[in-house]
Amino acid sequence: MLSKLIAVAVLSLGMAFADTVTAVNAGPLPAAADDLSGDASLGVIIGSLYTGYNNSSFPNFESVFKINILNYLLFSAETVPVGAHGIPDTDLFLFDSTGHGVYGNDDISGSNTLSCLPSLSSNPCPSSRNGTGPTHDGIYYLAIAISADYPISSAGEIFNFSQSTNVVGPDLALGGALPISGWDNGAFTSPDFDNVNYEIVLNGTAPEPATWLLIAAPLLALWIARKRMA
Repeated sequence: MLSKLIAVAVLSLGMAFADTVTAVNAGPLPAAADDLSGDASLGVIIGSLYTGYNNSSFPNFESVFKINILNYLLFSAETVPVGAHGIPDTDLFLFDSTGHGVYGNDDISGSNTLSCLPSLSSNPCPSSRNGTGPTHDGIYYLAIAISADYPISSAGEIFNFSQSTNVVGPDLALGGALPISGWDNGAFTSPDFDNVNYEIVLNGTAPEPATWLLIAAPLLALWIARKRMA
């Protein structure tokens, strides 16, 4: 019986490594999000902004994903270069389970127009959360858009960027107190519709390998001790 438990623990350790998921039919709002919340090892999302949403070949500027954050302290999301036909200038936004804004970023730096939502621990981004970001584990919505297309509520802009490199939370003086209802369609003039591919690297949406090691190590030690006593 013990050997079976060890086998399960080792198998679980292998499963802890992050999955790469291809987005399918991701819409522009939480109600039409691509539901990835059932993937307990989600690590990378790849896709294209025009992936069949509403059976249209014309690209919408946004895609939204339903995700399950397992460790909010470690959660981060970053767009990375994808080579041919990659979006050169992205936005990333996180919303809670009710569609209210959590935090967003347009540009990583003055020389890097991709985007990065920082973590509190093991942060891959050059910027910090600055008091923003998720405060608990659970269901959230992650959105990617072509810059500078920003989310709006019925009261106006949810996020207010004084500088594109800022990491910001919702602006309660504008539309940040209400859930997302659309986008301002502020994508830069004449975007290249050939450049629609993206890759988003996530942390905090899959168990850390160390978690499984903590489970497997004592079981393995017990098994070795019993073998020596036999």
